[in-house]
Amino acid sequence: MITLGIIGVVAAMTLPALLADYRRLEGTVRIKKFVSTMQQAFNTATVNYGDAINWKFPTVQNDKEQINEFVDTYLFPYLTGIKQCAADAPECREFAKHLLQGQPVYIFSDGSCFGMTTGGAGETVANIHFMYDYNCMGKPNKYGYDIFQFVMQFSAGKAPKFRGGGTRLLNATNREELLELCKNPDSEYQKSDCATLIEYDGWEIKEDYPWY
Repeated sequence: MITLGIIGVVAAMTLPALLADYRRLEGTVRIKKFVSTMQQAFNTATVNYGDAINWKFPTVQNDKEQINEFVDTYLFPYLTGIKQCAADAPECREFAKHLLQGQPVYIFSDGSCFGMTTGGAGETVANIHFMYDYNCMGKPNKYGYDIFQFVMQFSAGKAPKFRGGGTRLLNATNREELLELCKNPDSEYQKSDCATLIEYDGWEIKEDYPWY
């Protein structure tokens, strides 16, 4: 009985750590795959359509038709195993509301998904923001846990660059600051800070990552 009790205590102590390790590994693998997939798709689109700054970007933020047109032109032809789902479709309504309210959701065959919106476009610079959920229909559907924000930057004469977070911290060089920002659930930019930290760490979710 004493032996069984000890085994039970050890199991209770090690199981949470094992689950955290698994979540870190799963998150790292999924995020790396998403970043690589999107970067490669936009690079290929650049070959076919020329300098990305000359593409037809959505001119109205959160305009579903314009966003779909952008995706159909510059992304879908270069992505395999992906489908579009309207935000109000019964099968997508529950998880779509956690991404970008009212916007279409694009679902990969591995069960991950993303929503997107324009961040504005000018003559020399443009941004597209992405909200990526690496398990889509699974829980907890929370930023920093399984939902992460990314931004694709387009600059005249330069290849598109897929980055973690938003534009606010793209040039961050202080890991301690990024870690503290990611830890703060009340931060105005917490949705993006954690993805910036993960990119800073080489697209790895480290052991001190606060939400696993």
